Amino acid sequence: MSHDDAVTEIEAQVALLLRLADRNRRASDRLNVTLERSAYLVLRLLDTTGPVGINAIADHLRLDASTITRQVLAMEAAGLVTRERDPRDGRRAVVTETPAGVEALARTRVARAEVYNDVLTGWSTTDRELLAHLLTRLNDDLDAHAGRS
Repeated sequence: MSHDDAVTEIEAQVALLLRLADRNRRASDRLNVTLERSAYLVLRLLDTTGPVGINAIADHLRLDASTITRQVLAMEAAGLVTRERDPRDGRRAVVTETPAGVEALARTRVARAEVYNDVLTGWSTTDRELLAHLLTRLNDDLDAHAGRS
């Protein structure tokens, strides 16, 4: 396979991956009660960092602060997070996960892990580790490329 053919195949496979992941989420009984992707990513960040501001979430997810604000408002209405004024800077809102958010994140992580474990059941540990490494590398390179654009 030539370099150009490989790039074309990678692009096509990534497009199909995104489509199939979406289809599996809608079709899986285990996944239809899990967090939507935006809430999942925000709660994963909060679980790692603790309370953070909207701009920090936006920077981490590479989204506009107004987009994150809308997502956080929806998450707040669902009881997954709270927003409070930063005591050190009253102009800044700090987002904190609630116990319901922690529970929803844990439930989603377990369900997603079960589905991917089922999908990858025939894969060796080496292949799983290689896929994890290459997907991480691809995401890092996509992020860096977008930053250069």
